[in-house]
Order: sequence, then structure tokens, then C-alpha cells
Amino acid sequence: MSSYVHRPERVEHDPRLKRVIEILDARSEESYVVGGILRSRLCGLPDAADLDVAVRGDGLRIAQEIAEALGKGATFVPLDRGRGTGRVVLTAQPRMSVDISSFRGNSIEEDLRHRDFTINALALDVSSFRNGEMTHILDPTGGRQDLRDGVVRACSSSAFLEDPLRILRAFRFGACLGLSICEETKSAIANHVELLPSVAAERIRDELFDILGRPCAASALGEMEELGVVTAVFPELEPMKECSQNWYHHLGVWEHTVDAIRNVERIVSEAEDIFGSLGETVRAYLGEEIVVGRPRAALVKLAMLFHDSGKPATRTVDPDGRIRFFGHERISTEIAENAWRQLHLATREIRIALGWIAGHMRPGILLHPDVTRRAIYRLCHHFGKEVIGLFVLFLADLAASQGPERRPGEDKQAEQGVKRALDYCFTENAQTPRLLGGRDLITIFGLQEGPEIGYILRRLAELQGSGEITTRDEALAAVRHLLSDRTQDDRVRVLPRGASTDRQ
Repeated sequence: MSSYVHRPERVEHDPRLKRVIEILDARSEESYVVGGILRSRLCGLPDAADLDVAVRGDGLRIAQEIAEALGKGATFVPLDRGRGTGRVVLTAQPRMSVDISSFRGNSIEEDLRHRDFTINALALDVSSFRNGEMTHILDPTGGRQDLRDGVVRACSSSAFLEDPLRILRAFRFGACLGLSICEETKSAIANHVELLPSVAAERIRDELFDILGRPCAASALGEMEELGVVTAVFPELEPMKECSQNWYHHLGVWEHTVDAIRNVERIVSEAEDIFGSLGETVRAYLGEEIVVGRPRAALVKLAMLFHDSGKPATRTVDPDGRIRFFGHERISTEIAENAWRQLHLATREIRIALGWIAGHMRPGILLHPDVTRRAIYRLCHHFGKEVIGLFVLFLADLAASQGPERRPGEDKQAEQGVKRALDYCFTENAQTPRLLGGRDLITIFGLQEGPEIGYILRRLAELQGSGEITTRDEALAAVRHLLSDRTQDDRVRVLPRGASTDRQ
């Protein structure tokens, strides 16, 4: 389906952009607004936060002059001295940036033909842009028609040779705008996919997260791997493509993984229906950015991409033909950690996502009708608020596992179990005050500050969380019981004040 729509002939601009354009028009011989903002307006989308401008002359120098003219509200950032490209960052909120680059070639038409895709090879002179006119857009490669036809087409046969990252950008634009990559461009991608590993890891990471952040990332990933793109970026995932599974699954490991990511997207879109009153909490959690531009929802999908990466290495077959994957979670975390460090993910992102992969089988306890409150408490306490991401991954993983050994109704049972667990963790238990604190243990029982108090408080929290104690008197009795058992468990000992806490 084409995303091209009719837009008004005149458009109002952010006042800050108008000021940038005024300075630009006065200081450059020939200048054009190019690419994204024009495409967005033709597609009926909100303006992007960034503006791209091509100029005849030294774009780097002009960018610096504009930043100086704007004063405190702007910062100059040199991007590429060799190509004459600089950035003007407008620092007031909402933050915006203007990238100014020298023509690639002798004219704007030649410059546009050197760009990545026809839908981005659009230009409008800054005077017309400043006046809000949209009637004289330059389009030498047929980008407007490709928008009407709903296709992504490379501007030239050398587009991916000039910058292999454009391979990922092709799928990002497809996912973002609902476009299909034309067959000619697919062939060019397949011919140049081996060049992707030569691209800086940070650039690959940012494009990949932009794709994963889209609501149709699963379809994009499936199409990407048809051309070998995913395994060009992550060669450690290649063995998943030929790995069959047991009767709990109806798909091989790779196909299951893509389907699981598709189910993550479904769960996000149906959060209120699945999680009830906590649906808004779940959606807000998934929308949080651990690093600017990288929301948890995208990180959950990345974790899902690797959650079964250890299965090929752990696959065994019993004498009766039953396939097993003992310990695949541990191997999957090792594979993922190595890949993500090479991709330069933030340490916190890696820690959170590895926790999900290592624990992705643990919510299976919620499928048991006799699961205890203590078990639920331990699970929620271990993961903290990141248990939401774990539960989303668990539900999506289960929904993508529809083999004949799955019991009817397990998906619904799992959803109900997760909802009960979330209600307990984030509503019931979260609103329950502690029955005893560390100061109580010191004043009432004469304990000394140290690990013993921490241990007792954790045990009390677990007992309270599981509903085994509900009053202060019951908490005091529980402490007495713990202390009476200290000879069997030397983690809890009553020590005279001032005595040594060294362990034997």
C-alpha cells in the first residue's frame, strides 16, 4: 500500500527553523532542503526532528557560521570535513538539528543522484521552503512516483557499495513507511550484503534499533534474512536456520524466533486486553528508553532474537527420538553477550537483556495451578521491574510454540498467570508496608548491623510477600524462629555489640 498522500501546498515551520533558513539563504549561493522532511510531508507524516540541507560551497563553514549567528541557542558539530558536512544543533526543547553538506557533484541534480534511495532524493530550494511552498520539488530519480507505488528503490547500482549501511536503511524505510523494497534493489542488497561487517558497529546498532523499534520489525527481520542481512550482522545466528525442534514447537528455531518477535509486537498492541488495568503500566515500561532512542520494546525484541541462539549447540536426541536442549539458556547468554559487546550496547542494556534470556524459562511456573505466592514473589523480587520484560518475552515465546505436545489453552492460562503475578507484584505487594525494619532488629533483638540483618529482612520480605506472615507479631515470631535455627544456618547469628563478625 502506498503511503503517499496529498499535502497542503503551503506549510508552517517551527520559528527556529525559519531563522536557520533565513541565515542560510543569506550566506549561501545556492542551497536546498533535501530528503526526509520533504518525504515526510509528501507522506502526510509529522516533520522529522532533523533537517538536511545541501549547498553549493563549503557546507562545514556555512554550518559553523549559522551556529555562531544563532548564539547561545545553537551548537556547531563538524561531521565530515572531507565532504564538507557540519551540524547545527538547536539546543532548546524540543531539540533539533540541521545537517548542512556540500553538493556531491556539480549540481543539486547530480547530488540527488548520489543519494541512497529515490524517496530521499528530493530537494526544494530554501527560499520556497522558507515560504512554506511545496510545489517545486526537484525529483530527478522518480522518488515521488515510488512513494505513490509504495516501493523503496536505490538511486544507483553503486548505492550500497558507497555505503553498505544503506542495506539496513532500506529495511528501516520499509518498516517505517510501509513500503516494499523493489526486486532490483533486493538483488543489489544480496550482491553487497557481505560488505555490512565493514560498517562501524555503532552505525549498525542505531539502524538495527530503529528497525526493532517499529511495530512491524518481525516482518522486516524475516525479509532481511531472506537476503542474508541478519546473519551478515550476527553470523553467530546462522546455525539457528537449520536447527529443528521437538514436538513442543511447530517451527524450526529461526522461524520460531521471528514468530516470537511478531508476538511481542502483538502483545504490545494488545497490552490493555492482556494485562487489564496494568496494560498502561506495561506499555509505558516498554516505551521507556534505557538509552536515548533505544526503548525497552526494541531491547525485548533483540533479546528474543538471541533467546534460543544456544539451541544448535545444545541439541541432543534421545534414543526414543526426543529432541532436547539442556542448558541452552546459558549458551544463549554467552552468544548474546559477545555479539552485543561488539555492537557497543550500553552495559545496562546488556545486563537487563541477558537477564531476560537467562530467565526466559522461569515464568513457566505460572502454568502450574499450584504455583505458590512465595515462588511468584521470588521471581518478581529477583527481576524487579524488569520482570515485565521477562513476562512479555515469555508470553511471546509460548505463543510461537504451537507443537502437538502443547496442551490446549496454555496461552490463555499463561496470560492469566502473568496478569495475576503482575497484579501481585505491582499492586498488592507493592502497597504493603514492611512489618519490621533493620532498626527493629537492632533494638529488639540486639543484632549488629551487617549481613545478618540483610538476610533476615530478605526472609521476612519473602514470608510477607508469600502471605505466610501478615502482622507485626507474626514477623517477630518469625525472627525468633530464624534466630533459634542459627546453629543450623550460620548466616543468622546474634552477636554481642562490638564483637567480631568474621566468619569461621
